[in-house]
Amino acid sequence: MYFDDLERLQDLEKRLSKPLIGGIFAENSWIISYSDEKKMAMEQFLGYNSKSASKLTDEQVEEETLRWVVDTDMVVSADNDGSFYSIESDMQGAADRQRMTTIKYDSIKDLLIASSCHSTLESLTFLWNVIADSLEDEIESPSLFSSRSSKSVKLIVFSQSEYLWNYDTAVAMLEAIKIAQPLLPTQISLRLDLFHPDYKHSPKMWSPQSHSPFPTVGLTIKTQKQPLLDEMNIDVLRNKLDVLFQLEDATSKDVQSSSEDHSQVLNDCRHWLKTECGREETKHAELRKEEVNIDWIVQNRESPFQLYRVLWNSAQKLSSDHKSTTIIIDPFLDSHTFHRVAVTMNAALKRLSIPVRITQMYHPFTRPSTGNSKYKTRPPHGMIQLSEIRLKNH
Repeated sequence: MYFDDLERLQDLEKRLSKPLIGGIFAENSWIISYSDEKKMAMEQFLGYNSKSASKLTDEQVEEETLRWVVDTDMVVSADNDGSFYSIESDMQGAADRQRMTTIKYDSIKDLLIASSCHSTLESLTFLWNVIADSLEDEIESPSLFSSRSSKSVKLIVFSQSEYLWNYDTAVAMLEAIKIAQPLLPTQISLRLDLFHPDYKHSPKMWSPQSHSPFPTVGLTIKTQKQPLLDEMNIDVLRNKLDVLFQLEDATSKDVQSSSEDHSQVLNDCRHWLKTECGREETKHAELRKEEVNIDWIVQNRESPFQLYRVLWNSAQKLSSDHKSTTIIIDPFLDSHTFHRVAVTMNAALKRLSIPVRITQMYHPFTRPSTGNSKYKTRPPHGMIQLSEIRLKNH
């Protein structure tokens, strides 16, 4: 017996007692029935899934997200006079103090609905673009309230990304970004919070703040005060110095290379790769055949996070266009940082089972242990080669 059998029977009796006009009932049937109300109530209790969320507009997703933010007291709310939670009595004051302990952010800086993202790669690329834009803004004009540790959040909602509705996949996506955090600007603190309908695979009532209606990432950025020399970790400094001492000396040519014209940088790298591939027929035969299909990109920003942005956007384009190879040229980064970017990028691609890999890395000042010694001439600039691969079926 269905839960709405009695309702449907009663409604049928009412409708049969009404006269028919032209083969239809004279009065329209109900606009919303008890069963529909029950279904709506169950949906609100159980939440959305990837299928039901895909039918929502951006405005509906935004409205549901804001309702969740308000209902769970995630953000400080202000009265009309600008004061937080006016206290009218001792009881009200105690309630307000309790609510203040649950507040996670000072304000919402932006709410982005990533409705164009359907795959994990698209979602990760979108998130990296938001991070890079936010880092650029913070570097150019640091937050006025950074001294008082303001926590203004950007919420990015991935309602249309089917794979991110799996909590473990969403966690893996954030881990792919966190492994790159040591290469981000040291003066800036980046924090990523994950909110999810299936947060930690636990009941919603245990942590309503963490159980968002859709897969959502909270991004907070703040400028940190630089520590004094005597406050710095000596072991960290020693490790950095060890890395620097192992690198080859830079020359005046390297310093000038960053200011070269992009067309010259591109031509030099193309010529070098063609020449070296000609010498190594067997190893690079496939690359030589596909040379016309290579997509060349010159990265023009002097920061690892900008290279990450270019790499993820290139990986997405390579995956959708199905081109054979993309080569990104970076004239700025030292070989150690360049190598770390490549390694962490490949680790993220592998962890998320994305069918793209960094297959080659070239740098004019890579130490012999990392493999550039096999070339007769050094590459003019750092280059990373991205290629689409075929994943093995498990």
